[in-house]
Amino acid sequence: MTSAARKKTLRIADDFGLGRGHDRIILELIEGGRLDGTSVMINDAIRHDDIVRLRALQDAGAKVGLHLNLTQAFGEGAPVWSLASLMRPTLGPQLLHDIEASLIRQSNKFVSLFGKLPDFYDGHQHCHCFPAIAPLVLRLPRAPRTWVRVPLPATWAARWRNLRAGGAKGLIIMAMAARARAIFVRADLQTNKDFSGFLRLGDPGDVRMWLPRLLSEAEPDCLMMFHPGDATDPMQCAGHAPESRAAETEFLTGSTIYD
Repeated sequence: MTSAARKKTLRIADDFGLGRGHDRIILELIEGGRLDGTSVMINDAIRHDDIVRLRALQDAGAKVGLHLNLTQAFGEGAPVWSLASLMRPTLGPQLLHDIEASLIRQSNKFVSLFGKLPDFYDGHQHCHCFPAIAPLVLRLPRAPRTWVRVPLPATWAARWRNLRAGGAKGLIIMAMAARARAIFVRADLQTNKDFSGFLRLGDPGDVRMWLPRLLSEAEPDCLMMFHPGDATDPMQCAGHAPESRAAETEFLTGSTIYD
């Protein structure tokens, strides 16, 4: 992505695949030009028709990535782990083996569904940037065009703005992201050069207040992360208020702040 920079804010949704209501909304937002793409949480419940729609959007230019998932259970037997256990600086060899096997399985399933490698990799709860997991991302298959999302704003002003919007946890994520970026760059993996979208997703009021500002103040070529969805979908993420997803949907549907 760095070598073929886009001169606009790149609006990417996380969590396609989480639930059918969320999937419907993300597809509609991409089809309506409100989003530039999404990353997919691989699981067996995604509707075939929705995959077909997303593949058509990808063929038309939408960015479709793999949302590497190690913590969200889907009830199909795939292993998941606690966030605290994954964030440790070092992990045991068996755990690393199991995590790598899960990442590879997700990558292979993505190819089987979309007929091609992901345009990019990112991670649910930014797991792909965790100290012990970032090196495993290097082992995933990639094409020359493949890039990896790094959740690190490019300037100190943007970092401070995102910390105000997203809270102190953003500082930990940014620190891990800076280290992960060095690992990715040394391995000749492309990354986004700017980022925005840290929000207190458990607080819909904060989302409504900060999301317009983050988008309006994002620099050209910034990757902006979104989490739109359906508040009534039975599948939700811990720490994400359903009303926050609805607030992002409302903003993206009605916003006039577009490049």
